[in-house]
Amino acid sequence: MIDNKIPIIDLFAGPGGLGEGFSSVFSNKIRVFDIKLSIEKDANAHKTLELRSFFRKFEKGKVPNEYYQVLKEKKLLKRESLILDLYEKFPKESFEAKKEAWLAELGSDNFPSSKIDKRIKESLNGQKDWLLIGGPPCQAFSLVGRSRVGGIDDEDHRVYLYKEYLRIIAVHHPTVFVMENVKGLLSANVNGEKVFDWILNDLRDPSSVFKDTNSPKYKIYSLSSKPERIDNLGHPLYKDDRDYLIQSEKFKIPQKRHRVILLGIREDVDVLPSILNEGLKETDLKSVIGDLPKVRSGLGRSIISSETVNGTKKRIYKNEIDSDLNWEQKINDIKREILSWKGFESKLPFKEVKVSSYGLGSEYIEYKTPSKDNPLLEWYSDENLKGVSNHETRTHLVEDLKRYLFGSLYAEKFKRFPRLRDYEVHSTELMPDHVSALSGKFADRFRVQMPDCAATTVTSHISKDGHYFIHYDPDQCRSLTVREAARIQTFPDNYLFCGPRTAQYHQVGNAVPPYLAYQIAEIVNNVFIKYNIKEGITNIQKDPHILEK
Repeated sequence: MIDNKIPIIDLFAGPGGLGEGFSSVFSNKIRVFDIKLSIEKDANAHKTLELRSFFRKFEKGKVPNEYYQVLKEKKLLKRESLILDLYEKFPKESFEAKKEAWLAELGSDNFPSSKIDKRIKESLNGQKDWLLIGGPPCQAFSLVGRSRVGGIDDEDHRVYLYKEYLRIIAVHHPTVFVMENVKGLLSANVNGEKVFDWILNDLRDPSSVFKDTNSPKYKIYSLSSKPERIDNLGHPLYKDDRDYLIQSEKFKIPQKRHRVILLGIREDVDVLPSILNEGLKETDLKSVIGDLPKVRSGLGRSIISSETVNGTKKRIYKNEIDSDLNWEQKINDIKREILSWKGFESKLPFKEVKVSSYGLGSEYIEYKTPSKDNPLLEWYSDENLKGVSNHETRTHLVEDLKRYLFGSLYAEKFKRFPRLRDYEVHSTELMPDHVSALSGKFADRFRVQMPDCAATTVTSHISKDGHYFIHYDPDQCRSLTVREAARIQTFPDNYLFCGPRTAQYHQVGNAVPPYLAYQIAEIVNNVFIKYNIKEGITNIQKDPHILEK
């Protein structure tokens, strides 16, 4: 029997942000899209994909309590054990999830094209109308990456990994595809040639690259701008390449994430897609993370002395006692010092910082969240969860905590985040002792996320340190937790990130915001609906209006 859902193949899936959005479109309590195969090379992201796939194997409201016990487990090793128990107790759903989420590296010698093609063909099981989604690795195109290495190296295999995506289009002919990449793609050059131009040309005619295939041609649309005109071959034309850019904060995402997302439609599908609807106002950061439990930063080491020896920085550290009492004492001492500086003086009595009862946070905290005022309440919430997972803080150097506290107090008082020069003006002690500190290249190295607007882009760099993601609340004096980053990325609260905390951060930073993907999915579904009406096909679900998390 032919499945009446729209099949999806998800390439370079990461933790599943794109797939989550598409999987959240419902019609008559049935998912409109069905992920048949998601391919990811990172082991921890694959575990996350597999667990989420397992979640989707159950009907709305019928996810077993054992799944929530996994989310409520505070110890990572015990959680791994509970996941294995979960899969053992529900073998049918576990088998389907493992078949869907594939740990494989596209473009590598261990996974040749023949192996990939065989798996895709088996997953589609004869269905001709289907959707391809994914974002080929994009570090080589990123503006930061290019500034560090001086341009794009045409030998960097990541520049050409999109061609594996293209090859799959050429061989398997999806009805529609959605491809995501970084903003830097629009200005990237290899040997003086614009990368974006040849990517567009390749995607329009995949067989021009893979000449042994007989691929149909594709029309490439923007999801945020209407075409200026349609040429005589039916291709949409736009005034500027930047028309392909999606500025997420315009579409209810609490984050200034700007990404190129291309919508490809097979030439035989005579449908003009709609575009995303802009929100009336920006979703601000405080409205989506301000209702999470308040937690303090971890207290790590302090620097006793440092010197440069043969060009290498040598530091001597002292371990600090990481207790609530010691943290309060140090933070209040720092706060008193900062409030004595010019511009911070106040006639109000000094208000001491107090640690909340949630301390450092945890992999699970029982707590009533999100609040009824949260603009994405329906999207984030799951009544069965009764709390929040992945909400444990990092441990920081005392010197960094002083910078974090200064930054958040500065932002609170002056309604803007301080640049590095503002740190330097108030105290030389606030300046990091890195060689690049005064270079001007990283003027916002210590970046406070302002509460009353969308956050800056959450990237995979959040896994390395929290300097660019400082919480706006001085009383918490810390960087963002994984769950806060996940809220900014619009992952539902019942979406668990597997692996150690560094891996969790990395997964969140690499993802496409699911709520943005959900809005794109509605556009794509309408393309399928119109196409199938014209073709007289009736096996696709219609009228998606129900959210599922």
